[in-house]
Amino acid sequence: MRYPKGSIQLNQSRDLPLLRQILRSEFVTHSQLFEFAQLNHYERSRNSFHWRMRRLGDRGLVLRQTPVAGTGDTVYSVASCAATLLQSMGEYCLIGGGRTDAEKTNRNVLHAIGLNDIQLTALRAGLLVRWMGAAEIRSQNELTAFGFAKDYDAIVTVRTDVVERRFALEYERTPKAAKCYRAIAACMGREVHVNRLLYLVANYDILRFVSGFFTKVMYPVFFGLLTDWHSHVLEMPVLDGLTRRAFRLQEALNGGTPKVEVMSTATSYRLPFH
Repeated sequence: MRYPKGSIQLNQSRDLPLLRQILRSEFVTHSQLFEFAQLNHYERSRNSFHWRMRRLGDRGLVLRQTPVAGTGDTVYSVASCAATLLQSMGEYCLIGGGRTDAEKTNRNVLHAIGLNDIQLTALRAGLLVRWMGAAEIRSQNELTAFGFAKDYDAIVTVRTDVVERRFALEYERTPKAAKCYRAIAACMGREVHVNRLLYLVANYDILRFVSGFFTKVMYPVFFGLLTDWHSHVLEMPVLDGLTRRAFRLQEALNGGTPKVEVMSTATSYRLPFH
């Protein structure tokens, strides 16, 4: 069968999964996207992957972003036409201003890339059951009567040593204004669809600052370092915002007892939670 000159026939098992991953990530580096393809078993050959990305870019379905300081790699997003196509095929997303091919700030790109790394760490460890990204969360919140209390960065389902557990995830590269955290703390009492919130933050100063807004929130909110997630995943230490006690994340998700002493990413030390 011949196709019109300049058209593209999308491969159901390879092209479409790549486009879906880019859409769900919002922004993703070339190396991250190849790892997603490998871990999810829809692309093994690096040469084939390079060719496929050039082809999708040349046909205007994938956009190459202006180089962003700190990435050191090509960064992709989907074009509006590709996002609309995926939505027509059942993908959960909202096509609108600033969510597909509009200009994004470096901060937005770096935030998305950081979230990709968080997801990839769980995939590599074989612990990830499902990752519900921000686009799907926004879609549910804006289009249905079964929305979450806020637009989280992700809803993550993992395998613990007991059973599968689901939690909301917020990733803080840099701190927001105090009023933002006060608003989040105030709305957590309305959350009925997920029963844990984990903040992954860049350093202790941000951890102390953000956790201070949740000292009176009865909803379970935990705080941990991004480096600990990448080193230990479910064995990472986390702080309970209400009790100010230290848990391993797996114990926090399973409702277990706290551990005062836990491991850090590089050396053993007592977490300065008290």
